[in-house]
This record gives sequence, structure tokens and C-alpha cells, in this order.
Amino acid sequence: MTLSSLAPLGAEVFLLCAACAILLADQFLGAARRMLSYWLTVGTLVVCALITAGLGPGTAGVEGRMFMGMFIADPLAFALKLFTYAAMLVCLIYSRAYLDERGLLRGDYLVLSLFSMLGMMVMISAGNFIAVYLGLELMSLCLYALVAFNRDSAQSTEAAMKYFVLGALSSGLLLYGMSMLYG
Repeated sequence: MTLSSLAPLGAEVFLLCAACAILLADQFLGAARRMLSYWLTVGTLVVCALITAGLGPGTAGVEGRMFMGMFIADPLAFALKLFTYAAMLVCLIYSRAYLDERGLLRGDYLVLSLFSMLGMMVMISAGNFIAVYLGLELMSLCLYALVAFNRDSAQSTEAAMKYFVLGALSSGLLLYGMSMLYG
């Protein structure tokens, strides 16, 4: 497998590297420069959209299956990924004022949002149940932490615990059902 054959994974790889870089950069930024992490996150979404649009339908050699059918690159996947970027951008824009008022606009929120979106992207391009399950778990574990992001709120903590228990039960049942189909 050559580097050019990994082109359909470009957006996912960039998103993973950018999320890790934003997490590291946020640790060294002071509270006065927290907005830089926010703008880096918005920039990451824009670059991911440009990468996906550049690899969209009609580009030679980017459609097909990879990793023994676990990753599928097709026009529907590209369109859904672009929709995911737009939806995440809208969520970040609308949540900024709310989080800023409460002092919750930190790099943790932004990185968890990006990793959750990475899980969505894995599910969008999944070609079998194992890839769907990995994407689902990556997305849902980040969402559990985002629900409990306001640590000072008892309601937030209670909601996160309920969500985690319900998610663990449903994830176990889903995995059991998938194993029955494979068996």
C-alpha cells in the first residue's frame, strides 16, 4: 500500500493530527488566549472540508474500498462528511457564547468535539460492523464526557451517568447482535 493510495483517509488523518495538536497547544496557552484554540478548531474543520471536497467524486483513484473492505470511499461518504463538517461548525459557532459565559470554553471541549466528529467520520466510511462499532464507541465516549463537561453541575453529572449506563447497555447489546450475525 502506497502513500497515494491512502488519499481517501486524508481528512481523517488530518483531523486526528490537528485534534492532538490543538490539545497540546491549549495546554500552553493562557486563559487570555483561549480563543486561539477555538479558531484553530474552526480552521481544522475548514481544512478537513477542503480536503474532502478535493477528494470528492470525480477525482481519479479515490473511490473504492480500503483495508480489506473496512473503509469505503464513495460519493455518499464524501457528501455525508461535508454535512458533518457543516453541522459541527454550526454547533461550535452557536455554543461559543454559551460556553464563554460560563467559563467552559476550553480546549477539552473542542478536542472532545473533534474526536467525536472523527468517530462519525469512521462510521460514515465503515464497510463492516467492526468499523461501525469502533466509530460508534469513539463518538459515544466523547459524547459521555461532553455531557458531563460542566463538573460543578449535579444535573450534568447525573445526566452523564445515566447516559453512560444506557450507552454501555446498548453497546453491549449491539455487539452481541453483531456477533450473532457473524457467528
